[in-house]
Amino acid sequence: MDYARSGVDITLEAHSVAALVGALGPSVRKSGQLGAPLGEVGGFSGLIEFGPDALALCTDGVGSKLLLAEQFGTWDHVGMDCVAMNANDLLCCGAEPLAFVDYLAVPQANEELHATLGRSLYRAVTTAGMTLCGGETATLPGIVNSVDLSGAALGHIPGRQTIDQERIGPGDVLIGLPASGF
Repeated sequence: MDYARSGVDITLEAHSVAALVGALGPSVRKSGQLGAPLGEVGGFSGLIEFGPDALALCTDGVGSKLLLAEQFGTWDHVGMDCVAMNANDLLCCGAEPLAFVDYLAVPQANEELHATLGRSLYRAVTTAGMTLCGGETATLPGIVNSVDLSGAALGHIPGRQTIDQERIGPGDVLIGLPASGF
């Protein structure tokens, strides 16, 4: 299975994201101010000034893996996936993951499902050493047809020592870690 066969047009998506980013105006915070952007929009995390340090912000969701969770009726792993995707987006720019907020959208509230997802998110943030400091649960019948779980994460980069992706090249060491879930 690839994106095209699943109904996703990667080229159209890239053009659509470029249109969105192109429509964004300049930041209201200027360089040297707390919260001013560091670098260009794009990448896996947005970076902002935080005194001599930087903060990294990212957002990601579980995506199509939710279809597998629904098909097999196993929801106890999706919190780990959601937190891990966000933590990875922070780590790849050199940020230490600090905090996480979740966004759960469902067509109908379900106590058992919500509790399972809550336990899964708790295990995930505990494993990642992050604080789950908030979130939103939206029941949206007629708008949402199945469960959607996403989140946003905050990370800290001491001294603005980011990982420079331009310096990554042949011969560098790549570390892979085993994963759980799908």
